[in-house]
Amino acid sequence: MSHLKERKEKNCLNCNAEVAGRYCQVCGQENIETKESFRHLVIHFFNDITHYDGKFLNTVKYLLLRPGFLTAEYTRGRRFTYLHPIRMYVFTSAFFFLIFFSFIKKHEVDNAGPDGLKKELAKKKDELEKLQHMSGRTSDSVMLKAIRANIINRKKEIADLSARVEEQNNEHKNDGLDERLVIDSVTRNNINLHAPSFEQALDSAQTVINSTLEREQRKGDARKEIIDISGSNSPDIEFYEDEAIYRAIQKELPPERRDGVLEAALKQRLLRWHDQQEEGDLKAFHTLLEKFEHSFPTILFVSLPIFAFLLKLLYIRRRKFYYADHGIFAIHSYCAMFILMLLYYMADGLDKKWNWWGLDILKTSVVLYMIYYIYKAMKNYYAQGRFKTILKYIFLAWMTLIIMTTLIVIFFIISAAKN
Repeated sequence: MSHLKERKEKNCLNCNAEVAGRYCQVCGQENIETKESFRHLVIHFFNDITHYDGKFLNTVKYLLLRPGFLTAEYTRGRRFTYLHPIRMYVFTSAFFFLIFFSFIKKHEVDNAGPDGLKKELAKKKDELEKLQHMSGRTSDSVMLKAIRANIINRKKEIADLSARVEEQNNEHKNDGLDERLVIDSVTRNNINLHAPSFEQALDSAQTVINSTLEREQRKGDARKEIIDISGSNSPDIEFYEDEAIYRAIQKELPPERRDGVLEAALKQRLLRWHDQQEEGDLKAFHTLLEKFEHSFPTILFVSLPIFAFLLKLLYIRRRKFYYADHGIFAIHSYCAMFILMLLYYMADGLDKKWNWWGLDILKTSVVLYMIYYIYKAMKNYYAQGRFKTILKYIFLAWMTLIIMTTLIVIFFIISAAKN
């Protein structure tokens, strides 16, 4: 309720119905004066915020501490005091994945520790070696300029990464690791290894290109007419050796010397194939895994009605429970899992920073409570004995594992098809 003055007129300004009290019986709008001061506007804003926060915190408290209670309250019709289950799911899932992808995954990537920095440094050193090797294989002044610009950039990046590695060494000087030896060994392991199947594909493609070039050169204008077909105005694919180097050099070339869209896409695909073969498909797997992770919210959303259907099968003899009731139970369970997983990741992040034994206990406790939570929610909401609930809980966990695995495989295949 706002603190504004009630209107003397008894007609609703929203639907024009006659108002008997402070609120319209038809649409629910409060019958108050339309003119309000800035002070009233601010007060109204804070009243709405605190009211929402109070309802949200009250819902979270019962959701986490009394498993199954909110679902029972909802089916009894006691709903005004708590957030609507669907609104709760949208809020908690959106908040969880926002935090997960913005901070947790970013923290894992950006703060990979000394090993992550050393791998990145080794990669930049490897790229520098390739660029220096490329500079001795061409006499094209434009290409040399682009290569030298990238050599300068790589040297700056290596200097920056070396400083960061040195800083990490100072912070972890008791680890007993010789960083330079590890970096050099990683660098040596990244020396170019040409996969035979890739070479064969390149040889076949280059044979076609060379034959086209010879025919056009006999006509006297090869470099002018087949630039967009075979890339005669640019080096062949083997010259670049690496997809990242190809993209970097293309950026430094003048627009008229850059490859066309289709040619660039083809070369990048072949170079990516080469990189994947060199690294034993590890890079391809990590790229695929990263794309798959972004599909995880969709997987959970798709699995929710399936989870509710499993509950319907388990309690099919309990006819007082409709499918919608099982759906509300599933939504509340998912919301609780989102909050508990977020709590686990927060504790894990603090543990990586402080390495305190109490945080390990907290993480273990959260995991155990997540396992216990669904069982307790089922027992409280469906009001069956302990033995029956345990059997149904085991069956539900087993079936959920199978379904989630199936969904993961399906979405993984979809991600691979899009890669």
